[in-house]
Amino acid sequence: MAPREKREWKCPSFEGLTPSVIDWAQLAAYIDGEGSILINTQRWNVKGGRSKGFGLALRVTVANTDVRLMQWCKETFGGTFAEANTSKYYEGKNWKHAYHWGAPNVRGAWILFNCLPYFKIKREQAEIGIQLQESVALTYRGYSQRVPEDVKAHRIGLKQRLLVLKSRGINGIPVPSGPISEAS
Repeated sequence: MAPREKREWKCPSFEGLTPSVIDWAQLAAYIDGEGSILINTQRWNVKGGRSKGFGLALRVTVANTDVRLMQWCKETFGGTFAEANTSKYYEGKNWKHAYHWGAPNVRGAWILFNCLPYFKIKREQAEIGIQLQESVALTYRGYSQRVPEDVKAHRIGLKQRLLVLKSRGINGIPVPSGPISEAS
C-alpha cells in the first residue's frame, strides 16, 4: 500500500482555508476555555479482520451551547460539529442543547500549530498534540505495516504526558503513577 498523500499543516492555510490572525487568537481562547486537546486510542482490523491495528489520534474539540460558535469554527477552520446527546442527563432540568465542534489528526495539528502563540492555558497540551502529529508524519507506513515498538512507546508516552497535564489542573491535583495501557 502506498503512503497517503501528506498534507502540509505547518502553514497558515489548509485545504483552501486561510483564517486571519484574529481568527487564530479567538480560536485559541475558545480552546483554552471551552475546548479539549485529546489523544484518542484507535483500533482497527487489518487484512479482512484477521489482525488488529492500534494507533493514537489527535483530536481538538470545542463545546458550547451556542450553535453560532460551532458554525464559525466549521466555516473558518473546517472540521465537523454536531449536537451533543445530553438530553437524558438533563431530562426535566432547565438546560440548553450543547454542541461540539471537532478537528481530528492533521487538521487538529494545523489548528494547534497556528493557535500556539495565543494559548494562555493549554499551550503545553498543544505542544504534545503537535509532537504526536510530527511522530505520525515522520513514521507513516500504511495500515498494513506495523509501527516500530519504540515509536509506539513514544506515542503512548505523549498520551500519558497529556493525561498528566489534564489531571493536574490549576490546583495541582496528584495523578496516578505508572504507565498507561494501550486500551486506555
